[in-house]
Amino acid sequence: MIRIGLSRSTMSMVGSRSLLSRNATLAFKPQFITPTTITKSMALSSIRFNSTNSTTTTPTISNTLPSFEEVNSSTGEIIDKITTTLHSTELGYLDSIGMAQGWGPTATIEKLLEITHVYTGLPWWGTIVCLTIGIRLILFPLYMKSSVNMSKMQKVKPQLDQIMNDVKNAETSNERYLALQERKQIMKSEGIKTYLSAAPLIQLPFAYGFFQALRKMANHPVEGFENEGYAWFQNLADVDPYLGLQGISAALIIMVIRFGGETGMNQQMAKPMKTMLTLLPIASIFITKNFSAAVVLYFMINSIFSLIQASLFKSSYFRKILKMPPMIKNTNNTKANQSMGDFVGDFIEKNKQTAITKARQTDKKLLNTKRKQLNSHGFIKRHDK
Repeated sequence: MIRIGLSRSTMSMVGSRSLLSRNATLAFKPQFITPTTITKSMALSSIRFNSTNSTTTTPTISNTLPSFEEVNSSTGEIIDKITTTLHSTELGYLDSIGMAQGWGPTATIEKLLEITHVYTGLPWWGTIVCLTIGIRLILFPLYMKSSVNMSKMQKVKPQLDQIMNDVKNAETSNERYLALQERKQIMKSEGIKTYLSAAPLIQLPFAYGFFQALRKMANHPVEGFENEGYAWFQNLADVDPYLGLQGISAALIIMVIRFGGETGMNQQMAKPMKTMLTLLPIASIFITKNFSAAVVLYFMINSIFSLIQASLFKSSYFRKILKMPPMIKNTNNTKANQSMGDFVGDFIEKNKQTAITKARQTDKKLLNTKRKQLNSHGFIKRHDK
């Protein structure tokens, strides 16, 4: 019995030992490490400990806005100002800093400024003066044609004014049509062309181009703008500290208005209107006080040329040399010496008469419509069933 018990216990011990060895073998079975296993483990660890990573950088918040030159217009991202190895005395300099690209008014003026600056060798203030005068000389024939056209209109002005009054007071469309045809015949016989009166407006794209180009060049600033000024405005990128350029420009514009405008023919302007146009240049001093000296320098040179041009057109000797018709002064003009009260009174009375005339025309049309309706009912016999 004892032998059988020992043998059974021995067998159980052997069985348990073999079971332990099989479990140990399964527990310590070697596993092969692959790159995929490493990548997964690194990803898990980074996800697990991302919140406790001490090297994470926090975004900084700026309390100032970037300038327009530092923002990319297409993406809105903040970028550094464009730098170049070229100089302002070389062609292509403005293009290398992002200017003079395209053929709009601003880009065209920028290209012309660069060409003038490079080929003449003038400083920037001289370049602005030279190009401004050059463009005004090119436009001078258009102003001359406009002055000739306005002098022809001044000759037949009483007749044209009477016709326009007839047009306003016409009671029927036929009367209005006949009056307009008469006006057309008079203008054709005198060689008057309406579009020539608006010829000076061709200057507006050039004025806009100069303003935008010089403003951009001063804000960059372009090389040489800070020290190639003149007299008291050595820095063209800065404002005029004495407002001297603004004051000179305002005085010149007032003189141009007194001379009859750039064509020299606006002499029939009412006194209150002249007073109003005189106050506007004075107000422009405060409007342009923060403009760069380069921009206001253009205004001043343009005003000087306008004053010279108006003086020439008023000269009978100059008009005779260029075979321009003489200026005709209308002695029957009573509006030139009107006071402000009379001017306002005439304006109100004119609008009142226009309103009365339109009301009468409307009443007349309504009466004609009613008569037609009555006539139609009288001729058509109705049979009621």
